[in-house]
Amino acid sequence: MNSIIIGKRKSLTSWLRQFDTIVDMEKRIYKVQQGVLGIFKWGDFKPLPLVNYVLIFKTFYAKCEDCSMDEFDDNPNSYYQVSIVYNKNRRIIVHESRRRSEAFNLAHDMAVGLKTHFRDSATNRRKSRWVF
Repeated sequence: MNSIIIGKRKSLTSWLRQFDTIVDMEKRIYKVQQGVLGIFKWGDFKPLPLVNYVLIFKTFYAKCEDCSMDEFDDNPNSYYQVSIVYNKNRRIIVHESRRRSEAFNLAHDMAVGLKTHFRDSATNRRKSRWVF
């Protein structure tokens, strides 16, 4: 298994801006790298805080005023977000995807690499469960 995970997410406010979160699980460091047009990139590595668990949940890309929460599961504006949870409720957002399998595989690999637990709040948003 690779000790470096690179997660991707897009900016909600600008299509020009992207974020990559690079987590080196062996060295226990991470970097949230911002970029513009994929050319200009910046960000610094920091020590990874004491990790409580890896979390996956499903949410909306943007506020969807016409969306009903009943349509949440099949809504094209929803996506899976993978985060590292530390200090009980603080999060480092690592990756966002519309593909369930991609998000779950990444969350699983991170939990194994960081030797921590994995919590699924995406499958049933009203009742989360510990995967391991």
